[in-house]
Amino acid sequence: GARARAEGHSIPAVVTQDAQVRDWAQAQGLRVVSQTGDWPDELAGVSVDWLLSVANLHMIPPAGLALARHGGVNFHDGPLPRYAGLNAPVWAWLNGEARHGISWHLIEAGVDTGDVLEQRLFDIAAGETALTLNSRCFEAAVESFPALLAQLQSGQLRRVPQDMTQRSLYARADRP
Repeated sequence: GARARAEGHSIPAVVTQDAQVRDWAQAQGLRVVSQTGDWPDELAGVSVDWLLSVANLHMIPPAGLALARHGGVNFHDGPLPRYAGLNAPVWAWLNGEARHGISWHLIEAGVDTGDVLEQRLFDIAAGETALTLNSRCFEAAVESFPALLAQLQSGQLRRVPQDMTQRSLYARADRP
């Protein structure tokens, strides 16, 4: 949020149920709307170029996505299409993967199905834990955000369709 605002972009609202995110947004003077309510109705009349979904564990309802003229982009803490769904770093760690990564992808119908715009892959270090792997995902998100923002700003999207034959989906009910 701070990086986008520093480059002259506006953020008309932050939708969250997280207290730390709410506190940060309020300290920045941003409008905060609770994700637990009917937030698309609360934002009726607001129009944005892009809706960004970051560290969000809920599907964006169609009415929410309709607020964005160009669409929505989701940050996913796994390399798509290989690790779609929830808890991707944990599943990669449990599966003994040697590499992991993050993806910024267009929001489309279904879970983590849209074209990938930006992706960062990295080796999983010896002694890595699920917690440190998750932290590295957020570091990769911060590092890759300027490249994503440049695509959105220029309108020159580098869309990479996902090869769904390589897809694994981990749902909320999945357990090791």
